[in-house]
Amino acid sequence: MNDITLAICAYNCEQYIEETLESILNQTFQAFDLFIVNDCSTDNSVTLIETFLKTHKRKYTLINFDVNKGLAAGRSYVENNVQTKYILFVDADDCPYPALVEKLYNKIANDDDIMAVGCYHEFIDSKSKKIGGGIFLGEISKENFYLKAKNKKLVFMQPTAIINRDVLLKVGGRNISGFFEGKPRYQDLCEDLDLWTRMSDLYHEGKAILVVPEVLCKYRKHEQAMSANSLGMIIRMKHIKKNLLLRRAGKKEITFINFYNSLSDTEIIDLKNRSKAADYLRNGVFLLNKVEIFKGMKSVLISIFADPAYLWEKIKANSGLYRK
Repeated sequence: MNDITLAICAYNCEQYIEETLESILNQTFQAFDLFIVNDCSTDNSVTLIETFLKTHKRKYTLINFDVNKGLAAGRSYVENNVQTKYILFVDADDCPYPALVEKLYNKIANDDDIMAVGCYHEFIDSKSKKIGGGIFLGEISKENFYLKAKNKKLVFMQPTAIINRDVLLKVGGRNISGFFEGKPRYQDLCEDLDLWTRMSDLYHEGKAILVVPEVLCKYRKHEQAMSANSLGMIIRMKHIKKNLLLRRAGKKEITFINFYNSLSDTEIIDLKNRSKAADYLRNGVFLLNKVEIFKGMKSVLISIFADPAYLWEKIKANSGLYRK
């Protein structure tokens, strides 16, 4: 019996799913269960998944939701229904390098103190072409992780990571309750950050979340000028931080609905400025990649004016210049 489940939550991913599945079948370590949740896709995703895996004679489990529930609900379903010791989530449009599963598994399986292990990611575009930047987050030593957790810092790490399921369930798994009904689904925003940060409470037991400091996955960064989720993500991060402080003080967490309703007008303005900085920086990079230099630089300058610290934070996280 395998002790890893590699899980994919799929929704309208027909353009990319075969490439993702091919990268999974090319893994040097294949002793894992393949579990796919179809979140009520309306395109040909399911047909492509079934045909591809049948052709390649790969065993898998496919669960079809009757209604679209969102990423957090899909991952929560996986967490509560598989039986393996470890879970590795892979996005339906990302492409792991062949050594990803093997290297992450070897890291976590050989150290009982490790709760989760991630890796560095490089960016590709919608056509699978490598573009500049990536995700270079996470601690590579237990000591650095303990220091960050002790100092009540949010724990940022890449979405593709192998997780100890028992620990994940111990801290409550994905948080999908206490949110507004309908869209936007705030529970889908920063859901990994929320989980990593709640798991970080166990640092006092000697538990740690680490990364293998190698690029082991290609993260698809879709071309878009603006994001409709920037403000929501920023509010969600503030909510996660609030609950971190409450937990560490021995107090009860606050639901997202109550947190959102507690925000003052001044706080909303500050959050909107950060959201504006995020949107205009993303737009600036998008335009610069299209060699629209003047428009791109103008957008970057608007971002800096809205929130001067934001650009520096993104450079540290995504440029690769500050790898540990």
